[in-house]
Amino acid sequence: MNNSNKKPLLFLVLVLPVVVWIAVILYYSVNLPWYDDFDPFPDFLHKWITSDSLPERLTLLFQPNNEHRMVIGKLATLGYYWVTGHLNFTFLHVGAALFTLGTLVIFWRAFKRSNLNAWYFLPVPFLLFQLQYHLIFLWAICGWQHQPVVFFVVLSMFLLSGRRFTGALVAGVCATYAMSSGIFVWPAGVAVLLLRSQYKQLVAWILVGAVAVGLYFHGLSAQGNESSLAFFTKYPHLSVLGFFAFLGGLFDFFPEKSIIVRSALPVVMAFTAMIWITIWLWRQLVPWFNRTFGGYKRPAGSVDAGSMNNLEAFLLGILSFLLVEALVIGLLRPRFGFFVMIVSNYKIYPALFLVVTYLTFIVSTQNENLRKRALQLAALGGLVIWGVSIYSYLPVISERRKYYMVNGYNQEHNGFGLGHVPYSEGARYVDNVMKYLVKTGVYSYPREGNELGRQVHALTTAFPVERQVTVVHREKGIYINDPEGTISPVRTNGEYAFVRDARRLYFFKMEPHKYTSRNFFKQYDKGFDIEIPHSSLLPGTYDLGILNVEGAGLKGGILGKVTIP
Repeated sequence: MNNSNKKPLLFLVLVLPVVVWIAVILYYSVNLPWYDDFDPFPDFLHKWITSDSLPERLTLLFQPNNEHRMVIGKLATLGYYWVTGHLNFTFLHVGAALFTLGTLVIFWRAFKRSNLNAWYFLPVPFLLFQLQYHLIFLWAICGWQHQPVVFFVVLSMFLLSGRRFTGALVAGVCATYAMSSGIFVWPAGVAVLLLRSQYKQLVAWILVGAVAVGLYFHGLSAQGNESSLAFFTKYPHLSVLGFFAFLGGLFDFFPEKSIIVRSALPVVMAFTAMIWITIWLWRQLVPWFNRTFGGYKRPAGSVDAGSMNNLEAFLLGILSFLLVEALVIGLLRPRFGFFVMIVSNYKIYPALFLVVTYLTFIVSTQNENLRKRALQLAALGGLVIWGVSIYSYLPVISERRKYYMVNGYNQEHNGFGLGHVPYSEGARYVDNVMKYLVKTGVYSYPREGNELGRQVHALTTAFPVERQVTVVHREKGIYINDPEGTISPVRTNGEYAFVRDARRLYFFKMEPHKYTSRNFFKQYDKGFDIEIPHSSLLPGTYDLGILNVEGAGLKGGILGKVTIP
């Protein structure tokens, strides 16, 4: 088979993970905000609409959201609102995903500089487009933080390595104002310009970066980071392990297991990868020492002084960004719990790390047999990571969507549900914002939740006794256990508890039982349970029941009466 005949096959293989990834977003996305989404999207848009002052609107655009300034995400929200008059979270999910597609395009254009066979690009989409970072591409705030940051950092390094300095500066500023991690584009650019001995551009890069970062932090609170430093001095080993766990996060194959089980493989694999990264970085550093200070002999196999090509400079910049990011995350985040090192909404960075690690190896080696072996190993590893991510994380994604859906109903009809404590001041404020957006036609809740509510209101039969559902009244809540429920990746299938009277209906998504036996890859067991907190229910006497949705069919019934004093 000649190369022209192989091109269609290569294209089909390369787009497979991309198509699956896009299909998952479109299938599981739901037009609902969640928790931190309220500040940069509904609340921001509400304040923008009700303000007619340009200075006030500009302040809103640059106003911090926790420790981030999400200018790019807010501009996207405004753009969609100006065109359609609406706020839509599925648009936000899809729009943010376009940045990751753009990242792939930039990597492909950078890879073409190497003149290597296109088959060597095969592992890249399988590593980038897997499902582990679902909390990025299916959670609006994370989508508009991490995906634009990665895109603009990669774009900035692509332009900088191609000696398009002005464009690189603009992309660097855009990265900075996507979220706080974007500020690490500046030390990444310093590494590229320094090792290329482009000192005039280096000075300009530092000056622009200092202004951008200074303005970014102006008026920004410390967000408790001083306690992170105190935690580091007490537990420095957690930061060291966290650095490797963060970079090796794609090897988190067991998301429902204990943190020790989950983090062991990521730490080991990242440590292994860092051995090669250290060698590669040394090979880039030695020529600069030779050129700058003299007196250093070039080791065998290293590049000639001053000969760092565009692709190597591109990879160096991204790698520098990732290493700084991992150092800062390892320093600041362990105080929240070690699980944060491998949380889903960080997983795009270890994906990028593995891509860069692989590309640095195949670009730097001149041994064709060794290069082919690297391709085979990386392709196999990428396929395993991609496949395991579908097997392990698709159920998580499916169950999370069902949780959003029924809590969207609670938010619409009960004033809480989408992440805030029931009947709290925060929940009341969010409820007022959402009611304003609904009343003005800017936002509409999904119909699915209301359809479930209609079906539950019509339900009058008792739950089948043969299912042997257990109801236990505890001090702080009502525990329900259904040992027969089965998990389903179908987005409309699910099992829910409900509490209702003539005026109110509350939904609670039943949680699948976690698997606790020897099969590490099996995450869930048969059965569902839930504890309904008394604090989420207003005083009264209610019907307590279960609703089980399977395709077009609906099963369920009343379990009995409960009284909340």
